[in-house]
Amino acid sequence: MCMKRLPEPELMQNPLQVQAYSEADFSNSDALLIRRIEEYLLVKGKQIDSKSLIIDLGCGPGNITELLSRSWPSVRVFGIDGSGPMLAEARNRKDRRKSFNDLRNVSYFCWNLLSIADGTINFKGTGDLIVSNSLLHHFHDPSQFWKALKSMSSKGSITFHRDLRRPSSMDEAKALQKMYLPDSPEVLINDYLASLQAAFTVEEVKTQLHIEGLDHLSVYEVEDRYLEVVGIF
Repeated sequence: MCMKRLPEPELMQNPLQVQAYSEADFSNSDALLIRRIEEYLLVKGKQIDSKSLIIDLGCGPGNITELLSRSWPSVRVFGIDGSGPMLAEARNRKDRRKSFNDLRNVSYFCWNLLSIADGTINFKGTGDLIVSNSLLHHFHDPSQFWKALKSMSSKGSITFHRDLRRPSSMDEAKALQKMYLPDSPEVLINDYLASLQAAFTVEEVKTQLHIEGLDHLSVYEVEDRYLEVVGIF
């Protein structure tokens, strides 16, 4: 039995959050996500080429977006987030690396996925690879996430999403925090505990997918704290 879900704010607008996330070292977990995406593409015999479009949903300060661009340097990569302060940091980081020319194909867009889900923003084109990291749990109504995903996908689109999964108790959540963020700033510790409380279980995500007609996507547990949703449209 998991603890009751407690939603957290959908957007990170606090300057302290922006600073903490931009300075935090998530390199190990971020690299793991990229490696798992690469492994999934290999298993499915899918290739990302220069004509492809990669979309990083909920990109925040651009950690994953930058890694995606470096893994596929000839491919356009869109980072999308609804938080202006987070995207300002992502763009600043890109500007600071202009001389390296390794992020030349990255573009950032301040779009709220709720507006994409309800059609207020008409996203032209579709993603060949659509990725998110720790985004789903931010949605108070998760159906909006899946509706936005469907509107940005077409036949053959590859989707890969990783998020936390909700533990059974607050004691378990605190144990995970002490294991993985033992010496982090207070804002990150508080956010991590809030995210674990806001996260979904695998069974809850399976129900969401069924309601949205996305049963062809797979969801499963990864390690002691994540879940992943993967598949091809």
